[in-house]
Amino acid sequence: MSNNRGNNEKQNSILIKDGNFLQMQGVLRVEDFDKEEINLDTNLGPLVIKGHELHIAQLLLENEELAVEGEICSVCFEEPKPKKQGSFFKRLTK
Repeated sequence: MSNNRGNNEKQNSILIKDGNFLQMQGVLRVEDFDKEEINLDTNLGPLVIKGHELHIAQLLLENEELAVEGEICSVCFEEPKPKKQGSFFKRLTK
């Protein structure tokens, strides 16, 4: 199976058990989270986990691992946000 998001040699996996436990490898950082949504930066790009009563049970960034408990409703990769080109004042003076 080919990966059309780039050639990453790092392992990426998502395992969802019974709709209320998610275990993932390939997590670079947690951008934002609350009980309804967790936004992650992963080896494959931005990822959003949506659900109810979500709780980060384990986060080991040195191993790129994450475990989430709660009702998992959806897991979706997002399009990467374009990188800003310089500061606001630099762009004004161009």
